[in-house]
Amino acid sequence: MIVVSLRVHCVGLVLLPSCFHGNDAAGSSDSAPGSTSSPMSPGDLSSSTDLTTSGSSSSSGSSDGGEPEGSTTAVVPFCGDNVQDPGEECDYGRDNSNVGGCTLACTKARCGDEFVWEGVEECDLGPANAKEYGGCSLDCERTAHCGDGNVDLGYEECDQGALNGSGQEVDGDAACSATCRWQGRLVFLSSEMYSGNLGGVSGADLKCQALAASAGLADPHVFRAWISDGIHAPLTRFTQLDVSDAPYILLDGRVVAATFAELVEQGPRVGISVTEEGEAIFGAYVWTNTTAFGEVFSPTNHCTGWTASLNALPARLGYNALMLEQGPAFETWRAQRHWTSLMSQECSFPWRLYCFTDG
Repeated sequence: MIVVSLRVHCVGLVLLPSCFHGNDAAGSSDSAPGSTSSPMSPGDLSSSTDLTTSGSSSSSGSSDGGEPEGSTTAVVPFCGDNVQDPGEECDYGRDNSNVGGCTLACTKARCGDEFVWEGVEECDLGPANAKEYGGCSLDCERTAHCGDGNVDLGYEECDQGALNGSGQEVDGDAACSATCRWQGRLVFLSSEMYSGNLGGVSGADLKCQALAASAGLADPHVFRAWISDGIHAPLTRFTQLDVSDAPYILLDGRVVAATFAELVEQGPRVGISVTEEGEAIFGAYVWTNTTAFGEVFSPTNHCTGWTASLNALPARLGYNALMLEQGPAFETWRAQRHWTSLMSQECSFPWRLYCFTDG
């Protein structure tokens, strides 16, 4: 609906006819014949007369449409007006911020309010602030956490600080993930010792898998024994994924070899000296019957396919690691691949197994 307002002003000494007669239906300002209307006195005049169509209203007391002369308007205080009003702890106006000293609710920033005060607090979890790992302390400082460069036992396998998640090896150690886990395929020396009667090659695999499961290692079913009978060998049994971001590693993160190809072509960088339980063992003999290149060493001397433990039957052994992984002795051990092929021994003796993640 369109509202039309007509305001006629009667001011000064000159009086408009409409101020005396008003507007008739025809819009004429002339008096009808015989009319006896008399002039209005100046005291009868108002400062303005509003004529408004139906549905509209106008305010009086002001000739310019503003506030009536002599009236006042109260200013309502609010948070953000740069004035500390009653009930407010602070008010920095436009500088109020939930990351600053005065919040958007005009309360002073404090540890425990769930807002991180920039430059003052490292964190703030509010009621959840506590001293536990991975949280925020009662002083709003980060507690021990992944990425602080310190390995927190029971929570982390590794922590390389800013390099976490970068995929970079550091000083012979595998890359550490953004969640502080080693990135690679685990290799371990069996904590248990066995005679030559392993239950065949598949029985040796099962022994590795049982050890991995008992130690709580992830995906224990993917482990295989580094062992050969007269036909099968790691070269044909292993998946041989040659991916640079998944090296063969020990439980302590040290890189054994980046790929299967590196392992057989150059030998391991370090000895396989850590068991599935994390124990370090050096100078141990290991059942293998496997050459430096991952092939069958002997087509006949393998404890009858790893099913017998008779004294008269021999099989090939490897030597797992030297105490000092440097110097001429270590270089000879690595170059000659003694880790997988050193000497033969009767099947009745108890020796260890190498267990590799396959895949």
